[in-house]
Amino acid sequence: MAAKPNSPDFEALLTPFGLSRTDAVAVAVSGGPDSMALLVLAADEAKRSGRSVNAVTVDHGLRADAKDEAEQVAAWAKALGVAHTTLTHEGDVPVASIQAEARDIRYGLMGQWCAANNIAALMVAHTQDDQAETLLLRLARGSGVDGLSGMAADTTRDGLRVIRPLLDVPRADLLALLEDRGQAFIEDPSNRDERHARVRMRALRPTLEAEGLTAQRLAETAGRLSVARDALAGWTQAHLAGCVTFDVGGWAQFDRTRLVNVPLEIGLRSVSRIVMAIGGSVYPPRLHHTRALLDRLGAAEFSGATLGGVCFVAHRSGVLAFREARAMAEPVSVEGVSPLLWDRRFEVSIADAKEVDSGSRSIGALGVPGARRLRDELGPEVLNVPSAAASCIPAVYAQGRLLEVPALGYRPDGAVPNHRIAFVGPMRAGLTAKPIGIEA
Repeated sequence: MAAKPNSPDFEALLTPFGLSRTDAVAVAVSGGPDSMALLVLAADEAKRSGRSVNAVTVDHGLRADAKDEAEQVAAWAKALGVAHTTLTHEGDVPVASIQAEARDIRYGLMGQWCAANNIAALMVAHTQDDQAETLLLRLARGSGVDGLSGMAADTTRDGLRVIRPLLDVPRADLLALLEDRGQAFIEDPSNRDERHARVRMRALRPTLEAEGLTAQRLAETAGRLSVARDALAGWTQAHLAGCVTFDVGGWAQFDRTRLVNVPLEIGLRSVSRIVMAIGGSVYPPRLHHTRALLDRLGAAEFSGATLGGVCFVAHRSGVLAFREARAMAEPVSVEGVSPLLWDRRFEVSIADAKEVDSGSRSIGALGVPGARRLRDELGPEVLNVPSAAASCIPAVYAQGRLLEVPALGYRPDGAVPNHRIAFVGPMRAGLTAKPIGIEA
């Protein structure tokens, strides 16, 4: 008779995350067995601790059944005593790289909801089996240490803390829990669709396990590699802190000799993180592009380069890295007083809501003519970078007229800017603990 799988000790699984009982959490629930098991465990823990727990379901608009499934999840959450919210994607539906784009949509919607509702952490239900499949998929792609480290148990994505308390728990234990509790769940038909690589990899599991490549062993390997990843990340962060300076205007300056004279792995990571910080991407550039840029930075005659929407140019005795103008986000309206993220790099907020007039405001790039005008007005000692870099500084406009350049503390009328700019790119790239230039 086969042994009955263990029921997860959820309080013990939560302990490493250091949540206090007053920390409100959200649970991402699709209605599948893993996320329903997580919801059951979180609801039980909330009843014991008094913690606020919310269930969140995303309707990506990809399947006709999604709305009905979200309603079913809402009913199950209510029965467990958990508040539920359905977030509906209103934009274009992904047609290529569907799973990756759906993931971005999902985390974007949940991140906005969690921020608006003061949620300390979002719980997601990845299991030991998911970790093993992730390792195999990345091994097939030739990933390095970062990729083979699998999914992190505790990470931050665009300011949203994402935790995975079930990452060491086999899926079989969760299915047993659901059966024991009589909790129904939804079978997602995409989990049987062999167009998805993960589904094909899952089908290979019995053969791999017969050779010793069990989910537990693969997850343990990912865990060991994550220790190496964290050490390399810490080394990279310390290296960049010693040779790169970030500016609230959205650029970075560094001594290229100091930057490249480190072991190759640290050099590659350093260049990659600079591109992510200045370009606003949550993903690193491809390795061969990063290696090519590192080689160019190390060449005796460096003549400039671009990568990931970031320009690298020789400037004074070092290198200036700044956003490529054509890669910048379009201007967006500033509605009300709520902070907003622009160009995936700048957080814009209001210093004094009482001084916000009723006129339409927008945030956009300063532009080359504006940069030249400000250099003439303020002097090169204040605006000391080339116009191409200064043109990418965020500026606030009122009905099309330049109102403020908060990063420079500038208003045409000489008053103190009422908008604050925080350069969050370095923080999102894991290089700084807080944004650059919170105070304009």
